[in-house]
Amino acid sequence: MGARLDLNHCRERQALTIRCFKGDVSRAVNLLGDAVSNATLDPAELELAKAEVADEHEKNHTDYEKTTLEQCQYNAFREHQVGQPKKGDPDQLQNLTADILDGYRAANFFGDNIVVVGTGGIDHESFVDQVNQAFSSMGQTSSVQRANEEKPIYVPALLMIRDDEMVNANVGVFYDAPSYKDPDYFSFCLLKAMFGSYRIDVNAGNLNDAQKQYNAFHSLVSDLPDVTLASSHYYAGSDYGLWGNYLFGNEVFVRQMNYCGVSVPTIYSHYVNDVECIRARNYLYNHLMQRSNDTKASGDVIGRNMLGLGRNITRSEIATRLSNMDAYHIKHLCNTWFYDAEPSFTNWGAIENTSSIGSYKYFKINTMSTVFNSHHSLFT
Repeated sequence: MGARLDLNHCRERQALTIRCFKGDVSRAVNLLGDAVSNATLDPAELELAKAEVADEHEKNHTDYEKTTLEQCQYNAFREHQVGQPKKGDPDQLQNLTADILDGYRAANFFGDNIVVVGTGGIDHESFVDQVNQAFSSMGQTSSVQRANEEKPIYVPALLMIRDDEMVNANVGVFYDAPSYKDPDYFSFCLLKAMFGSYRIDVNAGNLNDAQKQYNAFHSLVSDLPDVTLASSHYYAGSDYGLWGNYLFGNEVFVRQMNYCGVSVPTIYSHYVNDVECIRARNYLYNHLMQRSNDTKASGDVIGRNMLGLGRNITRSEIATRLSNMDAYHIKHLCNTWFYDAEPSFTNWGAIENTSSIGSYKYFKINTMSTVFNSHHSLFT
């Protein structure tokens, strides 16, 4: 049987996906049902898996952006489980046993907590019968208490990880944001697309420089010649959200990178260029069209919607929502969420210029930069 097995996990969900030929759907469903319902955890295999994850932990310092974003998540939600690394705590990894994982499965793997999604050339009635048969041994509910059910509370803070041996610095500036159940969720998706990603060799390496890209964030970053990367990120959970920007560049511009993270969101609270909004909408329209050709991505999105919202959100509904968002809408959004807000700042690497600043007030005052020009202390 030719097929591909994928496992995707985030802080709130796990997705086990098999992509196969349409004639093998029944066999794929049986494999999934057996894996979820009847799998046994062999201690020897578990030790091999732990060694593999430990190897990934050892390589964290070589993946600057990924590791910095994990630190940003921790900095904002350090009092809750969602602030912990997706791959687990290296100090706790070796304490995991098959019994602990069996207890986790008993608390989370039951009928009311699982959604089975089929996309592509599938007959609905046959698929339902196959799922009922393959997952019949699984209970509908569980009597085991689930951990970490409390709502995460966003905490603005400073996290400085100084390493003068690193050549460059990593900066993450993130704000409290809406969950995917919030009415502002799709507005933040559009805002993320408006900020987009910046690469100095792409955005500032030709005649049509960043000042002519009609993107306020790119224009500001391009003034810093040794800031080579920047990207916008939005993490939306069922009852929490985190939105912000990651920047990477020479240590000389550490303070300015922090300023870029707080300046443009507040600039947008009083002025937004229509071109930026329209271009971001078009980017998301194209992304929606591409998603229809990826059965795995479609399944992940449908599964999340069914688990969190109890219904699926179609591409046409998303496109309709986006089409009603203009520059005035984004301006109001930024004014609500970012003006005089309290972001979390995460700096890692050669950060002498900011690690010596012990007061959060120094960073916080720059979130009002659009009102008082004297508050541009991070940029000057």
